[in-house]
Amino acid sequence: MVFTGLLLAGLFYHNPLIAVALTALVGLLYWLVKHNYKFWEIDGVPYPKPSLLTGNLGPSLMLKKHICELASDWYNAYPDKPFVGYFKVFTPAIMVKDPVLVKNILTRDFECFANNDFLLDVSHDPLLANDPFLVAGERWKRSRSLLTPSFTGAKIKQLFPVMQSVADAFVAFIGRHVAQELEAKELAARFTTQNVVACTFSIDADCFTEKESEFRRMGRRVFETSHIATAKTMMAVFLPTIANWIPVPFLLKEVDQWIRSLVANLIIKRSATSQAGTVEEDFLQSFLKNKDKHNITQTEITAQALTIFLEGFETSSVVLGFALYRLAKNPDVQQKLYDEVKKQTDANDGKLDFDVMQQIDYLEWVMLETLRMHPPGATMHKVCTKKYIMRKGFRDQYGHDMSIYVREGTPILIPVLAIHMDPKYYPEPQRFDPERFSPERKTVHSGTIFLPFGEGPRMCMGMRFAQAQVKLAVAKLILNYRITVGPTDKPFAVDSRSFVYQARDGLRIVFEKR
Repeated sequence: MVFTGLLLAGLFYHNPLIAVALTALVGLLYWLVKHNYKFWEIDGVPYPKPSLLTGNLGPSLMLKKHICELASDWYNAYPDKPFVGYFKVFTPAIMVKDPVLVKNILTRDFECFANNDFLLDVSHDPLLANDPFLVAGERWKRSRSLLTPSFTGAKIKQLFPVMQSVADAFVAFIGRHVAQELEAKELAARFTTQNVVACTFSIDADCFTEKESEFRRMGRRVFETSHIATAKTMMAVFLPTIANWIPVPFLLKEVDQWIRSLVANLIIKRSATSQAGTVEEDFLQSFLKNKDKHNITQTEITAQALTIFLEGFETSSVVLGFALYRLAKNPDVQQKLYDEVKKQTDANDGKLDFDVMQQIDYLEWVMLETLRMHPPGATMHKVCTKKYIMRKGFRDQYGHDMSIYVREGTPILIPVLAIHMDPKYYPEPQRFDPERFSPERKTVHSGTIFLPFGEGPRMCMGMRFAQAQVKLAVAKLILNYRITVGPTDKPFAVDSRSFVYQARDGLRIVFEKR
């Protein structure tokens, strides 16, 4: 504002007419912004006070607070409200708090909220443009229909011996680093990357050696963007219409070429080996089997492989890392888990097969409690695609019905972490207590209060696979090692720079042989 004042003062001196016009324009823009920020006040919806240029997202845009922390602040500031208005920069948006409304949005009224709300325009990324998480409409339906058959329970059971082999190699890798302080998320990413690559391509990702694996390096590179793509992303926050006209891909060219080359070479090899009667029954083979039936292009096959690779290793590594950390912080829970896993495997001649793993209830509860406290997607972002009346039999202090008309294009935020940490649904939410998911204590609600995988038609397709690999890794490690907190571990804080919910300073743990 000081700079603007000095600029106008200079213009007044040299050219008063231009200065007057600019002053009027600045004044008009200021009035328009201030008037826009009265949107929710006019509708009678509670909302946090916005900043002039960033609405309510300033702390997140400045990387000072993760969006889930902002959402939790708003959630707790209005404890008795079913929904809260906020401003996504200049755009009026709604954060939905009430579990029944959340369930309606994700299931019953899905057609009015069918699309995820993303700033990224992936039309210039042929591979990302086939990711069901990023796309909408008919493209989303096709992408989902092509991927869904690969994640059946039968398919995961078929791949379980491969997963066991990877888990055993993981146990051996940990054995070479006993008594050393390790970072749980990075350690978990080694396992999930190795496992996803083995289950998708039937090749060794080389993640259990001291050198950096090509797959780990490319996994990191996927989340990197060029400088101009980063600038486009920031512009999409403030000037989305203009940003969509910038033909810049978000996926780095190096990553695009790498995954295309990998898949193309594997397809050539599969074609040769299939004639000899040798076929690998992995995810890639599932795609190839459906190629002619659904007229699938090689770009779509490559996109499917990339989707499984990314979503299979990244989010699962977050969950596995936090699970190991929470077990380290809670030795009583760790001991009970060990006793339960040991009991079931001993009854099965010392083997931990797929069916036995499904019978270990406490292992399931540990995973669910980890997901409650540390959901990888700590917020969900939808957009209203059809006009909608949001009703909630609730009246404000003046006796007015709190139902509101939601306009098409309105962003919808669902505060997953805040709901998971609400003591109304989960007493003592800061305590790691797996038995809260036992049949005797499990909270029952007519709405949706547990959202680690989403809900409804856009629920995570790879949920079964993710659960299987996390549970297997935890069970194998617990049978062989005790886990303690590392000496340099710092109090947990969310990394405000990361899209995925993860620890800012890492999760330090140490393994000891049993």
